[in-house]
Amino acid sequence: MPEKNADSRIADLAQQIEALLFALGEPLSRSELLKIFGVGADALEEALEDARARALSERRGIRIADDGKMVELRAAPEAAGVIERVRKEEYSRDIGRAGLETLAAVLYRGPLSRSQVDFIRGVNSTQILRTLAMRGLVRKVTNPRDERSYLYEPTTELLAELGVARANDLPGFAELHEKMRSLEEADTARADGPASGAAAS
Repeated sequence: MPEKNADSRIADLAQQIEALLFALGEPLSRSELLKIFGVGADALEEALEDARARALSERRGIRIADDGKMVELRAAPEAAGVIERVRKEEYSRDIGRAGLETLAAVLYRGPLSRSQVDFIRGVNSTQILRTLAMRGLVRKVTNPRDERSYLYEPTTELLAELGVARANDLPGFAELHEKMRSLEEADTARADGPASGAAAS
């Protein structure tokens, strides 16, 4: 098979970046993208520019948003009307069991990363976290241990609705917080156990 030319390789990279950002549902830093795809900085910039240009020329519903550090997918401005209508409908719905589980995790164990919420609930929580964020119940904050990632914490509006000033004031907070922490530590220990044992032998 003939080797792909440079333009084709850049187009393929742009497509893969779009797919990855869509699948993860959260921003990635340039350094993360460079590591994931194993390309140089120039190739990454060309791919991002290609993705931006194609989104405009093909009138796609998504855009590549880039603040110079983080890269993410966002809805096209032209879709603002329908998104706002759907959001209003979303606000009027009950958040359901998934929403209550997620709020409990964030309230009693937060701030948490999405993967930590996934672990506590046992299922993917990307969509419900988006819904809760849209409704002003949780918010994303920069992870102090890794500025390339985010954590979720309860908003002051949620705490006010619950009648408390801090999550620590919630009923049974200390006990449930400790139980969730113990579960995470036990799971980490199980995951590290075989590797540690192999290294020791």
